[in-house]
Amino acid sequence: MFEKIKWSELSRREALKAGTAAAAVGAATPMMSGTAFAGTEEDSIVAAAKKAVPGGQDLTGLMWGLYSSGAKPVMDDFAGLTNIKISKLQDISAFEIPQRAMAEALSKSPEFDFFHVDTNMIPSLASAGLLEPLDDYMAAANFKVNAVGDFGKFLTYKGKTYGITTDGNVHTQFIRKDLFENPDERKAFADKHGKEMAWPETWEDDLELMKFFHRPEQDLWGSANLRDRGSSVAWWYMYLYSAGGFPFTDDMEPNIDNDAGEYAFKTYLDVKEVSHPEASGWGTPQMIPRIINGNAFSCQYWDGIIALAENPSKSKTSGMWSYGPVPGSKFSGKLIKRSISTPNVGVLVNRHSPRKEAMAYMALFMGTAENSARIVGDPANTFHDPWHVDHFKPGSLPEKVYTKGGMDAIKQNLQIVTPPIFLTGLLEFETELKRNLSEMYAGDKTAKKAASDTSEAWARSIRRIGKRRLRDELETYKSLFPSIDVPS
Repeated sequence: MFEKIKWSELSRREALKAGTAAAAVGAATPMMSGTAFAGTEEDSIVAAAKKAVPGGQDLTGLMWGLYSSGAKPVMDDFAGLTNIKISKLQDISAFEIPQRAMAEALSKSPEFDFFHVDTNMIPSLASAGLLEPLDDYMAAANFKVNAVGDFGKFLTYKGKTYGITTDGNVHTQFIRKDLFENPDERKAFADKHGKEMAWPETWEDDLELMKFFHRPEQDLWGSANLRDRGSSVAWWYMYLYSAGGFPFTDDMEPNIDNDAGEYAFKTYLDVKEVSHPEASGWGTPQMIPRIINGNAFSCQYWDGIIALAENPSKSKTSGMWSYGPVPGSKFSGKLIKRSISTPNVGVLVNRHSPRKEAMAYMALFMGTAENSARIVGDPANTFHDPWHVDHFKPGSLPEKVYTKGGMDAIKQNLQIVTPPIFLTGLLEFETELKRNLSEMYAGDKTAKKAASDTSEAWARSIRRIGKRRLRDELETYKSLFPSIDVPS
């Protein structure tokens, strides 16, 4: 769907042409017009970079081509201003970079100056000694991360900032507006349920709507939520957190073999009734076409799909969607809504690199209000999604990319966004969780058994890693949660 770019194959002239083309695209909106480095934020960063690295430097890093395409014009601008430039970039999938980055941490290799990777890896990589804290560079450049709600906390660990996000990846509620607002459908729903059709406030409301519109004989399925072993764990987190649950106790014991944990597993399993029978083997390459081709009524999905769903040249359902906050749960006695961000990719700097100063300032340059808007607002490369406070101001982004309703929904979900397990060793915890979700979905165990088995597996991991180490990191994990129950 998108062309992958290997920067090592680009000449400087070609890079400048690419930057010019991107600027031409961006000229459609006030915030994106003119020169990307005209503001005071950019001036301060450039001045600090020139002072620290007066001669410029050549940099290298790991970044998926689907992301580098949208970020490249901004990096090229920084190169033109400071002679700090990307001379080599390895094009590796965002799903493979975490393991590669951890290998680099163990070897203390200075080869790569940065890793464009899921910021949920920050605890693991920082604990392994790979990451350079950015706070001193931010102070020198008078720069601050200005994210919606508490989203900026995802870049921090134990009070230090370790990355600059480029992507406000957050789950958003999708509902087929043409079906939801159809008078005949609304009457039929009211006749069947004895109440008016309304936006789903809870997961139970959402399931009720999905069941009503689940019509396989018409090639219309109630849900387009992922249920594959790789990505679908994101939904389990939303279910658990909104039920008032949290994976661990304050003493770093598993905390899911209980009512809230069983609720999360059961809610996950309940959606099977309105899912395609092949959903457990489908990832986004199979499910996204179901969404944009009109084969699904509802889902919670990554906000970047809004741009694709609203693109009339690529989507059969352009103009047919409503967006809003994800549902929540009243399981705890009050309504709590919790969205999820995973992967939340950002630029993380290698502390073993002799060029870390240069890379740190390039990272900051990518995170300014105007430059991040250029990255996020690229109508062709929609892998970077809104996150900065200024992205939601009128004129910051082309409205046709996400639509006003889509932007409002993204902002609401960023206010209630949460992370997956934010601890050293998160890969082992998630591996066991995914395995048990998959086995439960296949019918091999009940929700109660899945909760119990996952809890036992986590207890083994905790013993191996060490409670003391994990308990020390637990406070950071807990601090990332939003302070409000429902978005404004």
